[in-house]
Amino acid sequence: MLLILGLVALLTGLYALLFKRRSWVGLPHRKSGGLVAVAGFVAVIVGVGVGAATAAPGGTADKAALVSPVQTSATPTPTATNPTKSACLTAAETRQYNNQTLVCTMGSDQRLVWMTESDSKRVVAEKAAADKAAADKVAAEKAAAEKAAAEKAAADKAAADQAAGQLAAEQAAAQQAAAEQAAAAQQAAQPPAQQAPAAPAAPGYVTPGAFCSGGTGVSKTGKPMVCAPAKDGRMRWLGA
Repeated sequence: MLLILGLVALLTGLYALLFKRRSWVGLPHRKSGGLVAVAGFVAVIVGVGVGAATAAPGGTADKAALVSPVQTSATPTPTATNPTKSACLTAAETRQYNNQTLVCTMGSDQRLVWMTESDSKRVVAEKAAADKAAADKVAAEKAAAEKAAAEKAAADKAAADQAAGQLAAEQAAAQQAAAEQAAAAQQAAQPPAQQAPAAPAAPGYVTPGAFCSGGTGVSKTGKPMVCAPAKDGRMRWLGA
């Protein structure tokens, strides 16, 4: 700003001094124009000095800026670290090293290790096949155990049914024997006087099933009859 004002004052003073005319600021004579020109010249000198002093730090900064990229580009690029020298924590994680793809894979010892992509696929396929074989074996053993349990349950049920049938037959036989013994005991204990007298029959004929005291006879149909113990243990006329 000071430099510009100095130039304006210098030009104005020189105009009035050289052309002997009033300038745009109204300088009255050449003496005034000379003073203004001198003052403008001084202002120009001072402005140039101030501008140079202000631009010096900027020049230093520009120089540093020019040197800095060279130093930055000279920094060596760090080399990639081999993933196999570090632990992998996430299964199926991948990393690139020397144009190879390394995969974090569960090994046979149940630990995660870095493997090449081909080895990882092979190990994963083998593990899947082993898991499937183990699952099939467990399923087959379970099916065999269930079949054996079903067969044993069926055999136990058949044996239980047979034992129950045999027990029921034995109980029925025991009940029948007890009934026969009770009937025999009752017949033995009953005195002959308590037997009902034989029903009178028509002359010369006997009635089948009627009580009797002994002997033989003929029914009205001409069938021979005999007086013998019936199923109830009492004497009745029965077919000969």
